[in-house]
Amino acid sequence: MGVQPQRGAALFVLPTTTSGQTGPVAGWISTCGWASAAQRELGRAWIVTPQGILDIDEVRRRAADTRAASPPGHRRARRALPPVAKTLLKDGREALRARRFRPDGRGPWTEGDHEIEFVWQRHELFHSAGLTLANRLQVPSVLFVPALVVWQAEQWNVRRPGWGTWLERRGEQPALRHATLVACGTEVVAEEVARLGVAEDRLIITPTGVDLDLFTPPINRAAARRSAGVGDEVVIGWAGSFRPFHAIDELVRAVVPLTGVSLLLVGDGPERTRIEHLAQELGVRARFTGLVAHQELPALLAAMDIGVVLGRPDEPFHYSPLKLAEYLASGLAVVAPDVRQLTNRLDQGRQAVFFVPGDTAGLSRALQTLADDPEHRRRIAEAGHSVATHWSWDHQVRAVRHALTLR
Repeated sequence: MGVQPQRGAALFVLPTTTSGQTGPVAGWISTCGWASAAQRELGRAWIVTPQGILDIDEVRRRAADTRAASPPGHRRARRALPPVAKTLLKDGREALRARRFRPDGRGPWTEGDHEIEFVWQRHELFHSAGLTLANRLQVPSVLFVPALVVWQAEQWNVRRPGWGTWLERRGEQPALRHATLVACGTEVVAEEVARLGVAEDRLIITPTGVDLDLFTPPINRAAARRSAGVGDEVVIGWAGSFRPFHAIDELVRAVVPLTGVSLLLVGDGPERTRIEHLAQELGVRARFTGLVAHQELPALLAAMDIGVVLGRPDEPFHYSPLKLAEYLASGLAVVAPDVRQLTNRLDQGRQAVFFVPGDTAGLSRALQTLADDPEHRRRIAEAGHSVATHWSWDHQVRAVRHALTLR
């Protein structure tokens, strides 16, 4: 018998837990996207977490599990603390978790003929388990940085007086400087990573992707509407976690003067009740689905005509939205903020329609223009879908593999 060829594989180290978070937990969902793509590209992929080695479907399930949130008593105790004290407590807890999370290198990948190409780790304060694991296996390490923790918190006015600079130097720089390759979510994040001493030839931009097998334009949008409980009107949709920085209230206000439209808002979070009341007060037709599993999201996107990304004018938009990639792949006409990370990748008026964050009247005009002109909406959707392959997780995995060959 001939020698069987080795099969490629990759390990994905996810240091965070779902404890204290209400699904969908974006970091877990995006890690599933990376791992699924690596499995398609290489053959096998495993996700290593503090709870053990989990398969992709299990991580995806836990990402949407509302029971993952912390008990009410814990939440009340945290709310009683001053903001600075809560931040300090969280940082200390993360340092302890990082010390405890030390995978020893043993796992199912050692039982077969799998050739590990790289170990990928999601960047978090103090965590370097993925880099250590890569060293033990003598393979390259990839540190995925959707955003720097300390810098991002500063953008959102989270202060660390007296320890922020130390934390950045001791809790973030070591992993950044030791990874073989640092994959950044956006150009803005890459600039900040370079500020902390990472050479340009070790940086790569890998925007948040999408699973093209899961998110595709619907064959029958009318059937999807019936299933989602919406009518024949133009459906303007949004999906994500209901949090202040997502500015969902701006979308509700922008829809007030429009005719022949309704909102389909998917997800849950601390702002949901307030947004529901706002829609009722303003007389906006809106359906709130609540939390749904990520696998169920494509069916809801299929019921939409327009997908909206939002952002506040007083807060920097430095991240790469998961929802945007999923809108494009699902064949929706996209309306999004006029920010560099998005305008660099999508053509205004051809692949998306942009508006100035905070300009509710401008958002309203963009939505009405698309709602009034089905042909224009179709052209925007088709042109946006044509670039969806560049937003796929598979594309990001291929980009990482190519970059590693150059080192």
